[in-house]
Amino acid sequence: MSRLIDNIKSYFAKKESNDQTENAPIGMCPICWGHNEWDGQYYEVIKDKHSIPGKDIYESFISKIADEHVNTSHQHEDKYICTTCDKEI
Repeated sequence: MSRLIDNIKSYFAKKESNDQTENAPIGMCPICWGHNEWDGQYYEVIKDKHSIPGKDIYESFISKIADEHVNTSHQHEDKYICTTCDKEI
């Protein structure tokens, strides 16, 4: 789970610095990521100047994403399947 959290943090860090990103953080379903609109929710959290990486509200937001993703994916052989949309991640 810590790897997934790191991937989410890295994704948002790249987005903030206008670096090229994939459609979703590594290991997350791009289809469900878009439907959940985590990018928009992230910018709502970040608008508050006190919500910077390492602060409680930021960490809670990242943990929420990771928790929800872990509950909606499962491993099948050597690949992960999204249980929400049944796509390979």
